[in-house]
Parts: sequence; structure tokens; C-alpha cells
Amino acid sequence: MPGPPPRGAAGGAPRPSLTADVAVLAERHLRLMSRRPASIISAIVLPLVFALLFFTVFSRVMRRGGIDYIDYLLPAVVIQAVFFTGMSSAILAAEDALGGTLRRLRTMSVSRPAPALGLLAAELTRSLLSLGVLLAIGAALGFRFHGGPWKALGFPVVMLAFAAALVTCHIALGLAIRRLEAVTTTTNLIYFPFMLLSNAFTPAAAFPSWLRPVVEQQPVSRVADALRALVAQDAALARPLLIAGAWLLGLAVVGVLGASRALGRAAA
Repeated sequence: MPGPPPRGAAGGAPRPSLTADVAVLAERHLRLMSRRPASIISAIVLPLVFALLFFTVFSRVMRRGGIDYIDYLLPAVVIQAVFFTGMSSAILAAEDALGGTLRRLRTMSVSRPAPALGLLAAELTRSLLSLGVLLAIGAALGFRFHGGPWKALGFPVVMLAFAAALVTCHIALGLAIRRLEAVTTTTNLIYFPFMLLSNAFTPAAAFPSWLRPVVEQQPVSRVADALRALVAQDAALARPLLIAGAWLLGLAVVGVLGASRALGRAAA
């Protein structure tokens, strides 16, 4: 009498493993990134250039106002690097949809969310690389964590949470739009207002009074507040972390719903 079929098998087809699929696809995206100079530039060189540029131009002015600008600046440059990562993920997602990669993966019994999760895992890895470079350069310029080891450990956690939410939204955009020029235009239209109309590089008090409430309450400013609270010695943590967390949860929900819907259409 023949024995039972192998566990997880149905009609001879192996059941897809989400973890294994995500790992393989993340490795694929990391290989693709390593072969693209633009990916390395946006992950490491551009954040480094912006950090040095803003520090050189504004550090003396901010010091006169009693602000240690490198401690103020580094969270902003970290946020900027996350935006660059999001832009990259949108383009890679659009390329996978345009090139038929998603349809081919669908025929190979790959877990349905694995393409998006694999890209997300690769982009989070790239974000950690960017963070390491920026922290090293920041330390050379005088950046320090003043609140002890637990606050210092919280800094990359908040950064990764922001990266996960933002990259998920950008993956959804790339899968939904699927035209590279339109994806690039759309991500720039998101990046510039959210970065420039925030307290990332300039305190909210420097903006006109009618614009200040928008600057103070938008998600980039709230994430910057949380990161700066983790850098400072005596800053209260609960309020900035809760507000930033609420924003990130909302962004993540929008991104997951959008990516799930767009992934189904792109793979059809």
C-alpha cells in the first residue's frame, strides 16, 4: 500500500514557504542593487553629501541660536536617506511589474506576498547600511547619543519602523503606477513637500505662523521629533514616540492595503 503524500504536498506541487521565498527574493534584490551605481549613490553618497553640506552651511548659524546642529541634523539626514530608499523601492517594484517578473513568480507557486516582502527586506537592509555610514560620519562631526544606551538602541528601531512604513507605501505606488517616469515624478512630488515643509532641517519656528501648524504636525516632523528625543539627554519620550507611532501605523496600513491590491493586479 503506498504511503501518504509528503507533508505540505498537494498533487505533487510543494506548498510555497513564505520565509524561504522572501529570503530568496530579498537576496535577488540586494544583488540587483549592488550592480547599480545609482543604488549605492542614493544609499550612501547622497545622504553623506547632504549631511556635510547642511552641516557646513548651517552649523554656525544654529550654534548662535543655542542648537547643537549635528545632533539636530543627523535625524533629518537619516529620514532623507529613508526617502531615497523608498524611491528606489518604487522603481524596483514598477520594474518587476513591467518586466513580467511578478507573473512568472506567480506561475512558480511563490507565496503571493513574497515579492513585496522580499523587496521590503532588501530595502530595510539597505537602510541599515545607510544608517551605519551616517552614524559614523556624524560621530566624526561630533554627534553623540546623550540619553544612554537604551535611547541609542531605540534610534534604529524608530528609523526601521519609519522605513518599513514608507517603503511599503512606495512599493504600492510602484506596483500601481507601473510606468518608470510616472513613478519617479510621483515619488519626487511626495518627497519635496514632506521634507521641505517639515522641521527636518529647519526648526518649525522659522516658518511663517500660518504654515507652522502643518509643519509641526505632518509625519516627517513627528518622526524627526521622536528621533531627536532619543538623541537628547532629558527629552520626554512618551509623547513624541506615541505620535510618531500613530503616524507610522497609519502609513503602514495604507501601504499594506495598497500593495496587496496592486500586487494582485500586477501579477494577473
